[in-house]
Amino acid sequence: MTVWNEIRDLIDDCDIDRLAAHLIGLDDAGRQEVARELPGHLKLLRQETPALSPWAASGDWGSRGDWAEPMRVAGAGSLGGAAAVAAWLNRRDLAPLEWEAPGDTEALVEVISAREPQWQADLVSRLALRIRTPNSPGTSLVLTLLRRTGVIPPQHDPLVAAWVAVPPSASALRGDPLLDTLLPRIFEAQGVGRALREERSSPLSATSWLGALAVLGSEGRVSRETLLDGCVSRFLRGGDAQDLRFFARLHELLEPTYVEVESRARDYLRLLPVAPGPVAELSLAHLRRLDRLDPADVTEALEGLLFRAEAGLVRAGLTWLDQVVRQAPERADELVPALASALGHQAYAVQERAVRLAVKHARYFGPLGAETLREALATLPPDLGGRLATAVGGEAAPQEEPEDFTPPELAAPEPPGPFPGLPASAAGFAGERWAHTWQSGERWLAGFVRFAATDREALRAALSGMTRRASGLYDRAEWYAPQDWFTAMAGELVSPGADPGPPDRWDPDRWLLVRDQSVRFEVLGGDGEEPFLGHLPAEVQHVMRAIAASDGDAGDAPRAGAGHPGARLSRGIMSLDEAYDRAGADHAIGSERPGHAPSGARPPARPDRLPEEGTVSPPHRFLLRRCAEVLAALKADALPPLLLATPTAATGHLDPAEFVSRLEAVEAAGAEPLPADFQQALLRLPGTVPPEVVARAGRLTSEAGHRAARRLEDGPVEPETGVRWRAPENMRGHSFGGFQPRMTPMLWAEPTGLTHIDELFDGVPAERWGEHGGHLDWWPAVLPSHRDAVAAHYLPHLPRSWDRPGVRPAHVEMLAAGEGPAGAPTALLLAFFLARPDPAEGVRLLLRMAAAGDLPTDALGRQLALLTARTEAKLPHATAGLEAAARQGAHREVWAVIRAALPHLLPRAGQRPGAGVNDLVTLGVTVARWAGARGEIPELVPFAGRRSSSVFTRECRRLHELLARL
Repeated sequence: MTVWNEIRDLIDDCDIDRLAAHLIGLDDAGRQEVARELPGHLKLLRQETPALSPWAASGDWGSRGDWAEPMRVAGAGSLGGAAAVAAWLNRRDLAPLEWEAPGDTEALVEVISAREPQWQADLVSRLALRIRTPNSPGTSLVLTLLRRTGVIPPQHDPLVAAWVAVPPSASALRGDPLLDTLLPRIFEAQGVGRALREERSSPLSATSWLGALAVLGSEGRVSRETLLDGCVSRFLRGGDAQDLRFFARLHELLEPTYVEVESRARDYLRLLPVAPGPVAELSLAHLRRLDRLDPADVTEALEGLLFRAEAGLVRAGLTWLDQVVRQAPERADELVPALASALGHQAYAVQERAVRLAVKHARYFGPLGAETLREALATLPPDLGGRLATAVGGEAAPQEEPEDFTPPELAAPEPPGPFPGLPASAAGFAGERWAHTWQSGERWLAGFVRFAATDREALRAALSGMTRRASGLYDRAEWYAPQDWFTAMAGELVSPGADPGPPDRWDPDRWLLVRDQSVRFEVLGGDGEEPFLGHLPAEVQHVMRAIAASDGDAGDAPRAGAGHPGARLSRGIMSLDEAYDRAGADHAIGSERPGHAPSGARPPARPDRLPEEGTVSPPHRFLLRRCAEVLAALKADALPPLLLATPTAATGHLDPAEFVSRLEAVEAAGAEPLPADFQQALLRLPGTVPPEVVARAGRLTSEAGHRAARRLEDGPVEPETGVRWRAPENMRGHSFGGFQPRMTPMLWAEPTGLTHIDELFDGVPAERWGEHGGHLDWWPAVLPSHRDAVAAHYLPHLPRSWDRPGVRPAHVEMLAAGEGPAGAPTALLLAFFLARPDPAEGVRLLLRMAAAGDLPTDALGRQLALLTARTEAKLPHATAGLEAAARQGAHREVWAVIRAALPHLLPRAGQRPGAGVNDLVTLGVTVARWAGARGEIPELVPFAGRRSSSVFTRECRRLHELLARL
């Protein structure tokens, strides 16, 4: 047997230990023989191995078999040059894949360690220079070889970053052969600081670089000089705060002594003007400990420090300057340029502190120093400039006059126009097109009933072409779109009996769908009870419910709660037969195939294709119910001569006199109004009705007429609405996309005895899956006199996502044109659009409601505060929108909104104001002046009384004084 045959057999057997030993014992001729045969054998192995693809047809992630590592070992032990071995080990078809663990590096190390030392050094250097990230293939092998062979690591920053990628313990680092060589390099190599930026010094972990270096530094194994000099040199090299965070923490963990700080004082001074804030802070803190600094160095450091933008650093610098002047008043003039820099700072609190120091030490300034300070007067607010001018002379900037602006008066909104009338004939109705708008839907429905009663033959001819759209329509168990119902109406009119009725709802694919190793239950019942499971033995129900509720190996399959029609778990194939087998129950299926119902287990038949309650939003289901009853009446030849609910106004309202006239026509024809149509008509009546119309309705004789008369006399239903927000501590982890789970819309009304109306006022389902939120543009026309009820139904659908409907400004604009009280739900809709990056749509909605006198200012202020405080909505966006609305004439309403919002936005004791609150208070000052507002805001008083000079406190004081003065 040849050398190659022996090596090949060991490779094919994946016997790495014997392979390594055999390779080490080869002479030059044997190694050359193996090296010649390796490329051909690799090609053969690749041909015999399935394609490496995560999406291979088998569904596996694929594998190269077990030959990759033996081939790596064979190449390392046989190829001649170090360059050839480096290239072999880094071949893409041999390197470990990202999702695989590193290969058996011990065998590689053995065969490489058996080669000449110079060759090993060349190979290790070549492999090390190929490292790009800590996760680069071969990183583990390189570090192992470096430690085993003693080769000096090449100068390569990614190698150092890879070395620090694994947090060590002190004992592990103490014995690491690479410590002495690579430790000094961590202060030079790019990428190390960012790799270690998450390490904490409090609490200090034993298995961390900070913890290990602290221990080794205290033992003397690592020189404190090396660590301190390394940190300071790293600071001087520059970088952002993240890059330097680890080194700053290490520096402070070492607690430099007075002598150590003094010897590096010039370096710390150089850091003050330019280093990132945390580094400059620690440098300043250590320098302040010293008492023998060169005065010229201190002056230079203060000039750089007081020129910085960070208010905290500048305030600390001013404290240092104050100390220097108190100890050496003769140095006051040389420090004036630094003080003048602080006077020009953008933060009012910094300017105020600088003015206070200038006034305090004014007697020490000479003519040049005083002149320099007078030149800074122009950069100060008038109140601070006045204080400084009193001490050093000169004139402060004049007091800023309030903006001379008079907001315009709001223009009254245009009254709603009439609802378009119906065509004069059935032939004209043929030209009507379903335009996917609520107006076209209402016109089609009304026209169909009208012409079916007055000119059925002409209507049949007009709609004959529409029946061609019915392909596949009758195969569906539910119809979710009004257009489907319209098509079915046309089909029934043209070919009576064309609809065979809903398909058998007992469909195995609806109850237990076995597909792609998954099991799916479709829950069709209400109140969380599955009608299908209810017909099965108790022990079988237990098995199937346990699967549906399990949190086991669900994989990536979507999960859903009770009532969700798409609950699914990746659980392996399970049929109804298997459920019986697992439960040990008597099998009632007989000869039927798995997934079919046992005899007598069918759910009750459905008379129509109306979606189940709970599977669509209530307003959507209500309009589908109106379609369903027209189709049912057509089939039963019981259509009334006309519909009652067709609007007469563009808002969806129905004129009371026209409503009574329609009822009179139905009574005269001896017909009964359709229930949902009648209840829709009641909902579309306005809040106020002329007395003569009420009297006329009282003369109606039918039961529907009597109920209509009571509604016209008593007025509309008065629902209770609201928004309940979760407590802030229960809302962590939610983003603005998760807006809906943060709040619950509230809706309830006393039952009226009219089933369909009561369903609309019986709460708001939170679901957004499936068909929930369909036909949102129709909802305001369903309840045109109850805009807050519609707003409550809208709230679960306010956030948009790619696969879900979303409430748009046009929807809210129709609400604004409607009637009824506007409360928290309507206010939250307005707040949502005001707090968007472009609040223009929200401004337009606010102006419309303000012009009509319907804007819920108090509710809007509260909801705007809660929305911006408890979601990712931005208060600055809303503030910009409020300012735009105020400048267009809604200044009184905007002030009322701000007044209502501030108590919910002002910080509690010990807290800072949230983002944007300063700007809102500043806007409040301006708008309150425009509106002539008066009366203090109690929650503002504590902030106005503070001695703090922060911008927030100053603005609160201005607003409080303005309200008290007016």
